[in-house]
Amino acid sequence: MQPHSKPVPPTFEEFMSNAQQMQDQMMNAQAELAKAVVTGRSQDGTVVVMATGLGKLHGVRVDPKVYEQRDVSSLQNAIAEAIRAAGANAGNLASQKLGDVEINLH
Repeated sequence: MQPHSKPVPPTFEEFMSNAQQMQDQMMNAQAELAKAVVTGRSQDGTVVVMATGLGKLHGVRVDPKVYEQRDVSSLQNAIAEAIRAAGANAGNLASQKLGDVEINLH
């Protein structure tokens, strides 16, 4: 029976090389997220929010029929739903690229 050998720790150069590779991967993923566009839609489909994968808000589209209804409360709720959906979609995309992260729209 052979004794268990202890794992050999990486050399300083190997450690720094691994750290640099990880930093490069993170920077590439962040660049991809900055270019990516995610959307969020209200449940009734009247509002669509566009944001980057990093959570930067790009725009809001509102279906013109909302103005005919003149229901401020419904519009406010639809906007909030769309923003939450876009934030969730940005978070899901970021998790795919970076692992578990939290994205806030700004």
